[in-house]
Amino acid sequence: MRLSQVIDEFNKVRTFRGSRLTTARYDRLLRIFCLCMQDPELEEIDLPHVLWYFGELERLGWKPNGINLIAIALRKLFEFCNLRGYTTFNEQLIPVPRKEFNIPRVADLETFEKILKEIPENSPRPHHIRNRAFLLLLWDTGARVGEICSLDVKDLDLKKRTAIIKTEKSRGRRPVRQIFWTPETNKHIKAWLDKKNHLQTLFKFNDPEALFVSIAKSGQYDVRGSRMNSRGAAEIMRMLSNRAGIPVVNAHSIRHSMGRDTVRTLRSNSAVSNVLGHSNLDSSYIYTMLWGEDLKEDWSKVMKSRGTPLAEPPRAAGNFPRMKKSRNESNTQGRLRPVSFKTGKYGRMTSQ
Repeated sequence: MRLSQVIDEFNKVRTFRGSRLTTARYDRLLRIFCLCMQDPELEEIDLPHVLWYFGELERLGWKPNGINLIAIALRKLFEFCNLRGYTTFNEQLIPVPRKEFNIPRVADLETFEKILKEIPENSPRPHHIRNRAFLLLLWDTGARVGEICSLDVKDLDLKKRTAIIKTEKSRGRRPVRQIFWTPETNKHIKAWLDKKNHLQTLFKFNDPEALFVSIAKSGQYDVRGSRMNSRGAAEIMRMLSNRAGIPVVNAHSIRHSMGRDTVRTLRSNSAVSNVLGHSNLDSSYIYTMLWGEDLKEDWSKVMKSRGTPLAEPPRAAGNFPRMKKSRNESNTQGRLRPVSFKTGKYGRMTSQ
């Protein structure tokens, strides 16, 4: 059996499991591997071929995190082959490089405002109205971009400004969660829905139930109104970032911003898990890891209350005024200074 045929069979099985995004990612990586191997028979592939492939990726500049994902995809593929009884090598022999930790990008409010300013506020053009509503909903909810794209119009409760979404990466413990948005964002969502309803009277939509859809016709397919996907959202943010003259801001950096602000406000991993929809509490720890000015601010607070053993005691100021003693005062230690009293106008005794 050819390697490409095995990949097709592997993808069908994974599609039935429901992991659509992961399946598409594995499919792309495995087909590149199949192309480099020239689509041989499955039995012809051995561990040295995989190791050679990893070496070439490293030589051409692939990062360890990228090779890590390729190694996991190959392990999953050859595990499937062994379970099916095909003749191949043990998938556990494929080395998986250790991932490098990279500090995630966080889009702060100032950066987000710069992006938003690149969308004309009172423009009647449909894609301007849609993009503004999409970005504001992304900022208010901190949801994954795929979760926002999967929303249907019927999922929204515009009166209560809430919606129930299916958690994209849930494995059963939290299949759905509730999101909320501000009144200002609600106005722009309503404006987009009004424009969307008007466009549907002019031409047929491919996915009329979707909340956010494409507007212009594709050059390859004469179709309008297809559901917006992650690639389309990434292209919108890339275009707006370039216009604003700032480094490209992706949707996940906005999600990290929501996680960071949740930690700074509520100081709880459980709160982050609830707001962002993590099925595993360990996923929330990345947001509790502060760095930069946030970490320095917390460290300063701790050191202020903790103190340091090398701190010098406070010194008296050199220009502090001193009381001058009278010549008649005795400086002998242990003796009291004599005090005399006299009677005032109203018979009260006053010290002298």
